[in-house]
Amino acid sequence: MKGVTAILLCGGKGERLKPFTEQFPKPLVPVHGKPLLLHLVNYLAAGGISRFVFCVGYKAELVQSFVRQSCAGLDHVCVDSGDVSMTDRLLDARAHAPGPTLVCYGDTLANVNLAELRQVHDRNGGLATVTIYPMRSPFGLVEFDGGQRVTRFSEKPMLPYWINIGFLLCARGAMDRLRRGVDMPEFLEGLRAENQLFVHPHRGTHVTINTEKDRAVAETELIEMLTL
Repeated sequence: MKGVTAILLCGGKGERLKPFTEQFPKPLVPVHGKPLLLHLVNYLAAGGISRFVFCVGYKAELVQSFVRQSCAGLDHVCVDSGDVSMTDRLLDARAHAPGPTLVCYGDTLANVNLAELRQVHDRNGGLATVTIYPMRSPFGLVEFDGGQRVTRFSEKPMLPYWINIGFLLCARGAMDRLRRGVDMPEFLEGLRAENQLFVHPHRGTHVTINTEKDRAVAETELIEMLTL
């Protein structure tokens, strides 16, 4: 990941993590006794990332204080865009990322193989590569036959669909296509329409921390990542 700048989106309010997020921004929610954001930064740094841009907004001063204290040894900058869309945050961060960028959500942890992601991105030659993960049903599924006899139970199975989990590796040309006021799905759709968007399927561990239950899952399923 030499020469890649990580842009971490840390400006959301985290409504579903109240009451914690009434006092703290979501990226600072504790996971194994340390802020979620610290685990993400440590993982990316271990994977070869040496420059970070923190896109802040909600309770920006707390994230900025965390960065000053915990990321002093890293090349970093905080960019405060206030309450705006993700793509507007990326536009504001672009000036601090002269080369390729790795865009990550500040509420998502995953043991994505960064070297593999870079290889896939370089091999396909597109402007951007988004990391995707199999979608899991939040419910147990019931299958039955024509006589309404139950034939199978499946407890929260993986579905034949994939979700975007960030870890979006972008060439400079992708960032140049950002337009203010355009949301992230529209930005990605524009790249897709140009045949410039590829995927990197991730089948390891992943959790996006939207609720207290998600936080508990992160503490049990991401042990290796959290010990870096």
